[in-house]
Amino acid sequence: MVVDDDLVQRMIVGKVGAKAGYDCLVVPSLELAESALSREPFDVMTVDLSLGVRDGIELLRFVAERGLRDMSIVVISGCDGRVLKSTRRIAEGLGLSVIGTLAKPLDLEELKDLLQLPRRERASAQVRPSQIDVSPERIAAGIRQGEFVVEFQPKVELASGRVVGAEALARWRTREFGIVPPATFIPIAEQCGLMPELTDAILSSAMSQGRKLIDRYPDFTIAVNVSGSLLSDLALPERIEEVLRREQVPAHCLTIEITETTAMENVDRAADILVRMRLKNIGTAIDDFGTGYSSLAALARLPFSELKIDRSFVNGCENDEDMMKIIETSVGLGRAFNMKVVAEGVETADSLARIRRAGCDVAQGFFFSPSLRLARAESWVSQRNEFVAKRTAWMSQQSPAMADSGAVTVPGNGHQQIDAAQVQ
Repeated sequence: MVVDDDLVQRMIVGKVGAKAGYDCLVVPSLELAESALSREPFDVMTVDLSLGVRDGIELLRFVAERGLRDMSIVVISGCDGRVLKSTRRIAEGLGLSVIGTLAKPLDLEELKDLLQLPRRERASAQVRPSQIDVSPERIAAGIRQGEFVVEFQPKVELASGRVVGAEALARWRTREFGIVPPATFIPIAEQCGLMPELTDAILSSAMSQGRKLIDRYPDFTIAVNVSGSLLSDLALPERIEEVLRREQVPAHCLTIEITETTAMENVDRAADILVRMRLKNIGTAIDDFGTGYSSLAALARLPFSELKIDRSFVNGCENDEDMMKIIETSVGLGRAFNMKVVAEGVETADSLARIRRAGCDVAQGFFFSPSLRLARAESWVSQRNEFVAKRTAWMSQQSPAMADSGAVTVPGNGHQQIDAAQVQ
């Protein structure tokens, strides 16, 4: 469906859609678009933000209210780029699938490419597995049987290029379901009161496996996510300390990550727990920073030692100055509160360069490595840190001009070669 009050433009967009293989309905107003959406489903909708006395934002809200989240949307506008970017964020906040935004005058080749994207994705899509039906009893059995394990995603210090830690990501390996993602089992565990036992199991796995990395690199830290529901459990610091004692891991090698929104639900309880963890020398990180409404209050009232900038700001920051301003401001706040600043979700060399210039201390993401099982994580960290040490020693003997050269490559993560930009 093409929604545009400009006769010439809606006819042009409709013709491009027809050439892309769509059966196009062209409508000139928001009211007609709402009527059509109420009658039948559409694969794709292009919408101009200016619709006479109405606007495209109203239509996007209608689409969200109708639950049409599988429909791909292309937003068109003659307004400046910031309006288009903000509109995309609004739509994504509503849970809608925006596949692109186009500024006027339209680039018809770009429009054609966007319209072909959903068709290519459907053509190449494999049959999705049916929803896994996991019972609380099965999760409890998995905890007892040791089926919950972790993989490690490396965290790289930007100043040196060394791997200085890793985030432990929970995985559930079952015989009947295969690998069950956290998005499936975490909500069930939360609802059924299994989070204390599940957290203990994941923390124990992270420490028992991560100890091999810590033994080799004494300052190596393992980060583990803790559910916000546990921030009301005043015994949590002692339980974590017991796991560290049992696995013989120094307290300073563990960082507990907590999302800002959950930390602020009961500030007094959260402060009690976080202060005692800091007194025990356990690191605490505010995760997904900037995605809630309480970021500044969380920094001011809770004793975090690390600030993690959410991937939604990092991913694509090289092309979005608004996102860069948020990253730079977050770095400044981290510095003001004497916190280490970590950027997660780094996927390109350009975004790495931007967050480095912004002053981030540590980065993690697919540009460096996906999450790895222990054996591969040990090999990856070893290869990288050995290379960084040799490269640093070699460069210290060279002239500044040679030291600035980036024409060096090192072993990658099995998916790509890591070039010198990743270790500078």
